[in-house]
Amino acid sequence: MDIIENIRGSVIQHGPHNNRIYLMRLNTDDTHGLIATLDDMALKNGYGKIFAKISAPAWNAFKSADYIKEAMVPGFFTGKTDGFFISKYFSAGRQKAHNVEKLLRFVKQAGEGSANNIHRTDRATRDVVSCKPSDAAEMSVIYQKVFKSYPFPIQKPIYLKRIMKEGVLYFCIRIEGRIAAIAAAEIDLVSKNAEMTDFATLPKWRGMGFAGMLLSHMDKKARKLGIKTAYTIARAASHGMNSVFKNNGYNYAGLLKNNSQICGSIQSMTVWYKHI
Repeated sequence: MDIIENIRGSVIQHGPHNNRIYLMRLNTDDTHGLIATLDDMALKNGYGKIFAKISAPAWNAFKSADYIKEAMVPGFFTGKTDGFFISKYFSAGRQKAHNVEKLLRFVKQAGEGSANNIHRTDRATRDVVSCKPSDAAEMSVIYQKVFKSYPFPIQKPIYLKRIMKEGVLYFCIRIEGRIAAIAAAEIDLVSKNAEMTDFATLPKWRGMGFAGMLLSHMDKKARKLGIKTAYTIARAASHGMNSVFKNNGYNYAGLLKNNSQICGSIQSMTVWYKHI
């Protein structure tokens, strides 16, 4: 799997699994030096893309280094400073996304004709509950069943236990004591934003609105923790997940071309956000 490390004070994920560098958290003390380091790393390892989340004031430095803006979230940092999702491509093939018009049509149609908060089970079985590190083994089995591949190693219990102890909040819906659906909120108390991610529902329980229930619960939880902006990076080709976010009041922010290893291939992703 790809590794996460600290480079020049910034948090980076990189490796052949996603065939990219992901600048997850930028340290602005030496932005130009970091940009040069990332270029060298991408060329040395043959990565097809650098993907970065940055604040608007840092944009000019990256723009001058041939990055392009793929998504923008107003008030991403502390509810005041816009966040840019930017990319630099190192191959023409990686930059040319297939079926872009079709993907954008999916986004436009998201929510149309989809069930919103329709639940066919009784109230007792539909409560959203917090997951604990002791649930990691069962959680990993869910992710193994739902995803052929994923950008981060959530199919491994040891990884789930580690990030839960680091503060990632996982929630689930249980039916007859077993997990039917699951999702996570990655809370950033400093930037006051939260990524709503790692949604998975077992096939037999799909169509009941569980993802929407989990998202609504996590929005409320994040708000109580002082979060200003919630967002997600969702698989563009998944009409269901894009609809879940649109139906829950999220706004479309942009398309990340050929961004993430998920469901067996490198796929384009959509960014959605909501001020909570």
